[in-house]
Amino acid sequence: MLAACLAAVSTGCGFFPPLNQCTSNCTTTTDFMYVANSSNSAASPPSVAGFSLTTTTTAATSTTAATSTLSLATTPGSAYSLGYIPSAMSITPGNKFLYVASLTGGIYLYAINTDGSITVQNNGTAVVSGFIASSLQVDTTGAYLIVAGASLSTTNAVVYVYSIASYTGLLTAQGHMTVSKSGASNRLTIAANDVNVFLTLGSGGTEAFTFTSSTGALSDVGNLATLAATNADQDVTTNPSGTFALVTETGTAGVRVFTIGSNGGLTEVSGSPFAAGTGPTGVLVDSSGSYVYVTNRTDNTISGFVLAANGTLTEISGSPFSTGTTPIDIAEDASGKYVGVVCNGGGQDLEVYSFDATTLGKLDAAANATTGTDPTLPIAIAATH
Repeated sequence: MLAACLAAVSTGCGFFPPLNQCTSNCTTTTDFMYVANSSNSAASPPSVAGFSLTTTTTAATSTTAATSTLSLATTPGSAYSLGYIPSAMSITPGNKFLYVASLTGGIYLYAINTDGSITVQNNGTAVVSGFIASSLQVDTTGAYLIVAGASLSTTNAVVYVYSIASYTGLLTAQGHMTVSKSGASNRLTIAANDVNVFLTLGSGGTEAFTFTSSTGALSDVGNLATLAATNADQDVTTNPSGTFALVTETGTAGVRVFTIGSNGGLTEVSGSPFAAGTGPTGVLVDSSGSYVYVTNRTDNTISGFVLAANGTLTEISGSPFSTGTTPIDIAEDASGKYVGVVCNGGGQDLEVYSFDATTLGKLDAAANATTGTDPTLPIAIAATH
């Protein structure tokens, strides 16, 4: 296993990677992460900050161990001014386009360039408008964007489906569905099988849907209530095989785990909910399907768990892991080597962790950065696939 040798250079306004001293027997890979900043002050206007994560790996020799070095840097032109307050982001497979939702209504489209910079499309106007999106995600084929938004006429959430033009990224409406259960639209996820869709509704629990990719049609499977009326469901995700759904729920101070039935229905596993910290918000299952991470926005920590084959969670040694203030969202990079967390309260805005070389699943602090002129109030993170 590679010995970790993680280097990071940071400054308040942006930073640059160290010169690459590797000249032979090495490989370099770069992935990107984007952070949506919701601050709307004159000193810190709303923006998207882009970051490159460059890993230089030097192979072992007869006298030296292998090393892996991380360089974290802002992408050219970052942070990118938006002119609106962002609420959510999603990246297409192949990393061609970035969608950014606005709190003032509408979704904006950006092309992701080879250096990680982004360029606004559609002459800078929203590609769709008329609702306020709380969450959005592209399916694994890149054919559809599914959006959760607030209804303008009722207290119920609405889920919208759009087909994606592969060359331009422009969106065409395929239909929408008003959720029968009253509750505030929160976060949405599409399972890796592109069949199951789940949406958290705060105190309204979690709504389950099935999705037909050949037609773009959604079917409402039903609602899973919170464990208590005062609780609120925050985030939802699934494991890579699509067998489990995981929901963070305030009031339980933990994460609930469910098996996903053939019809998309949810059945809670034995022992759920599993205790995390106070204010559980974001939830991530890593790309191997082995580990679960929950951001605890009140505790300023991340709880880490091993995910067993039966869906039970066991806390990882060393968990919880410290973060900045109010960790709110979490994502894994394309290489599967790093986890990024955005902290709405700052100090730092973006925290990047690597996986420990000896304790499986443990997170080690690897790098951090501000995402603009603080306070930037980062609200969401998206990583290239």
